[in-house]
Amino acid sequence: MQIIEYVLHMLIQGSAVPVTEDIYTQSECNKRAEYLMSVRNVKVVCGEVWNER
Repeated sequence: MQIIEYVLHMLIQGSAVPVTEDIYTQSECNKRAEYLMSVRNVKVVCGEVWNER
């Protein structure tokens, strides 16, 4: 398996909930997560999208 892209997840009461259906590169995902956390009082992380091939 290999990592192909990243998605944004919001942490809510210990669970990771997808923020959007959009898929990003790792650096783009990190930038978007930092921006969201700077304008809102939320915890956002980037989750890996795997390809099983």
